[in-house]
Amino acid sequence: MPQYTVKIGFWLRAYDSAEIEADSPDEIIERAKAAAREMMERTGTPEHIEVTARREGIICWIDQSGFPAGVDTVAEDVEFDDDRIHPTQSNPAEATA
Repeated sequence: MPQYTVKIGFWLRAYDSAEIEADSPDEIIERAKAAAREMMERTGTPEHIEVTARREGIICWIDQSGFPAGVDTVAEDVEFDDDRIHPTQSNPAEATA
């Protein structure tokens, strides 16, 4: 029976926060977007990481064992879990929390 090497990727839910000053709701939205991009690029540990549930899984690739990587690829980018990071909910405030 052949053996296969399977590489999977999945996300954990990470939370971080920052205090940001702004003069208006429109300004805070723009500043929050800029801060969020910066926070996501940090290499430090966020305030909280939810480790009880894995999210948005993908099988990166499946190769038959015994061959150089990519030579005998069976499958690539196979979704195996739904996108629970951005769930569709009836209450939009819950979806963004």
